[in-house]
Amino acid sequence: MADALKSWIIGLAGAALVTAAAMTVTPEGKVKKVVALICGLMTVIALLKPLVGFDYTGFSKYLIQHENDAEAFSSGIESENENLTRRIIEERCEAYILDKGKSLGITDLAVTVTAVWSEDGYWYPAGASLRTNAGTEARGKLGGSIEAELGIPQEELIWSMDNEQ
Repeated sequence: MADALKSWIIGLAGAALVTAAAMTVTPEGKVKKVVALICGLMTVIALLKPLVGFDYTGFSKYLIQHENDAEAFSSGIESENENLTRRIIEERCEAYILDKGKSLGITDLAVTVTAVWSEDGYWYPAGASLRTNAGTEARGKLGGSIEAELGIPQEELIWSMDNEQ
């Protein structure tokens, strides 16, 4: 494809060069008008030559291959973007839970949030694993805040203590 384009440009440039040389050396008068007509026809022929022998089947195959390559490239990027979006949501929810735990006096909190894909086409936090030695009351307050602020139901919160294996 690139070779055909290169060949066409070289042919067009050659026709323009021959036309310019012929017009420069031709004397004024009727001869110059005939040479101008012939040079104009030669330039038009050089311009339209690729259309005569154009391989439409090969060009169609080239376009389809190019489209497939672009689609494969963009699908990889979309998948990576979805994974990054999921991880950002999980990390922000984890940071919120850690901050909320500190405000409730829970200093030994470790959190892992799990985000899932919704039917509406977005990631949302669906569950969390929390590890702490905090008491039942502090856990209840934190669980209520998580449910109210992040929408993670209390039954999707998995609590464990640091001394458990």
